[in-house]
Amino acid sequence: MEWNHKQEPFWDEYFQDLSCTLWGRKAICSLSYYNNGQNCQDPLDRFAVAAEQCLQWLNTHQAEVFAAIEADGLYNDALEWLDHPETVEEDGVSYVLLYDGGRVPLPYRKEDFFSSLALGGLSFSADSKSTEFIADMFLCTEPDVFAGHSIEIFLNGDFGSHTAAYTLKVNGLAG
Repeated sequence: MEWNHKQEPFWDEYFQDLSCTLWGRKAICSLSYYNNGQNCQDPLDRFAVAAEQCLQWLNTHQAEVFAAIEADGLYNDALEWLDHPETVEEDGVSYVLLYDGGRVPLPYRKEDFFSSLALGGLSFSADSKSTEFIADMFLCTEPDVFAGHSIEIFLNGDFGSHTAAYTLKVNGLAG
């Protein structure tokens, strides 16, 4: 993989964009590795492999991610965001009108909420001080129930380990 390089006053940043597929949708994620002038080709290679493994994990553990989102109360939050008086009736179906002109059919079920989630951004970052990395993921809803806000999720991993073990934390809404 080809890494871009930018020298800053206190560190070197190596970065690249990675084309990926998450939950059946094509996306771009970014990788950033911060170094303090040391030779870092081996850690860069291991970090890139770890990011790809994390993406594979996300693709096979979508249910766990969604369960964490539900446990954090974000489906209920979506219901609250949709609880306003602007509705329209069309062909016997009620729709909530959204701020951006979009609309959501009522009733709004969990399946509707989870099928509306789309990757808004995903970045992986690490530095030369350890082999740990952080993946910062933003999920948006389509249509945009949260009015420009997205669900933020952190995954921590270790590219020095041969096992793919991650700590998943839902950080609520961002934006």
